[in-house]
Amino acid sequence: MEKKIYCGQINKEHINQEIIIYGWVDSYRNLGKLIFVNIKDREGIIQAVFYPQYKTAYDIAIILRNNFCVKIKGKIVERTKKNKNFNLLTGEIEIVVFNIFILNKSKSLPINNSLLNKEEVRLKYRYLDLKQKKMIKILKKRSIVINYIRNFLEKNNFLNIETPILTNSTPEGSRDYLVPSRIHKHNFYALPQSPQIFKQLLMIAGLDRYYQIAKCFRDEDLRSDRQPEFTQIDIEISFIKSEIFRFFIEKIISNIWKNVKNIFLDRFKVFTFKKSMKYFGTDKPDLRNKLKLIDLSNFFIKKNKNRIISISIKNKYLVNSKIKNLNKYISYIKKYKTNDLNIFKVDNNKLINILNTNDNFITNLNSEQIKNIIYKNDCHHNDIIFIGTEIVNDNISSMGYLLKKLGKDFNLIKNDEWHPLWVIDFPLFKKNKIGHFIPMNHPFTSPKKKFIDNIDFFLQKKPHEIISDSYDLVINGYEIGSGSLRINNYKIQKKIFNFLKINKIIQKKNFGFFLEALQFGTPPHLGIALGLDRLIMLLTNTNNIRDVIAFPKTTSANCLLTQSPNKIDFHLLKDLGLSLS
Repeated sequence: MEKKIYCGQINKEHINQEIIIYGWVDSYRNLGKLIFVNIKDREGIIQAVFYPQYKTAYDIAIILRNNFCVKIKGKIVERTKKNKNFNLLTGEIEIVVFNIFILNKSKSLPINNSLLNKEEVRLKYRYLDLKQKKMIKILKKRSIVINYIRNFLEKNNFLNIETPILTNSTPEGSRDYLVPSRIHKHNFYALPQSPQIFKQLLMIAGLDRYYQIAKCFRDEDLRSDRQPEFTQIDIEISFIKSEIFRFFIEKIISNIWKNVKNIFLDRFKVFTFKKSMKYFGTDKPDLRNKLKLIDLSNFFIKKNKNRIISISIKNKYLVNSKIKNLNKYISYIKKYKTNDLNIFKVDNNKLINILNTNDNFITNLNSEQIKNIIYKNDCHHNDIIFIGTEIVNDNISSMGYLLKKLGKDFNLIKNDEWHPLWVIDFPLFKKNKIGHFIPMNHPFTSPKKKFIDNIDFFLQKKPHEIISDSYDLVINGYEIGSGSLRINNYKIQKKIFNFLKINKIIQKKNFGFFLEALQFGTPPHLGIALGLDRLIMLLTNTNNIRDVIAFPKTTSANCLLTQSPNKIDFHLLKDLGLSLS
């Protein structure tokens, strides 16, 4: 197949060459003796010029309108000096048109890509929205990143292996999307939340290095960085230690940043989950934000186990307008259950409650204790200190939320910096809202060896102390990937299932095949799932996951383009063995 020449790729090397281009009318000007038409495709724009002497082409050009799809034959010429447009890649040349074919006409467009359209309109007419230069650039970058990852992994002996989309329902932390079976009436498939079990089975099969650009489906509450269907770079490997594997993933990420953004990343920092929660109040810290949580619990008599935390802002970052609005942080943090936030100004060796709220935190402290609090926060005259009780929920605390907001509001986050890090050693379990232990990640995550060696004792006496051999990759506050060493011992896996109170009937129904497979020489193995969509968000400087997916859903899980989800015809439900009742 002959190599295609795109409009945006034509340059001065093509001068005096006759070529054929395909594209869409982006704009046109009829000056009477000359007609100028900008022709656009995915790579850019070139100006086409129609002269009356080429009558057939000129007559057709008169009826052209925006978004007509055309084929053009013509000759590339250099523009006159006064007509050169150096803001355009093709601005020094143009194509003199000998012939033009209208391949298809277009109605007036319901969307104007030269304006800032509402997102509802953009998603309804996504096929037109994707013509934007910004969107084309994002999708091209996404394609480049996928291609790079494939090449990198295959050079390191990883096999690209597909896993099923129609599968069995397995508990992995979110609700499943279910698909009714026509053949097996009243039975359902589940769409995979991840290829977790299948990639472990591939390790048992001896296919020791696997990867897949995998579609995953989770019926969960949506937000700016979450979609009901998303893409992950799924990687699994046998016979390797976590530290070595993490360094391998670092090489992938560092090379992407180098090749895509021409940025050299430093060696990734490593924090334990405990340390991350202690200093940042979250397991997804943004290290661009230099603020930290300071534990003041030792200075106070506490009524519960929650820590008393301070966050300080230096005077050089403060301005009068921001000081006047500090009370907004009291109402802000109440959303996260901290009802006792106090804000103090350092006055030499004293703390002055600048909002005249109830300063119960320092009422019973002597001058030496107050001095020590100021010292511990590394504060000086006119600095500000926030003090409040920390409430932790879902791996982020109330003071963690405040730390994040203060960093943003006081312009402490440098957008041109990159701080990748690993958060490791997560607890194996956490408690849900009703106080039952559930997996912190998923039930196939392995405890660290010292806990495996005494697994019965820890499961019975100290389950909350069990640490898993797990790791999350975090970049600038976004969780980009999550992984762990997997359980490869049948007895240990059974003990974990039993501890989680997964009854034997469910174990046999949902995991019977997997438990059986674990008994056939399962190798030590581990892996990671990197979120491709979030990765592209970072690489393209957008904070909205819908910008990096060609056809996304809204935050209410609707597709405005296809009007899905939608009701199914009654007769179709009947054919599937279902009823409306």
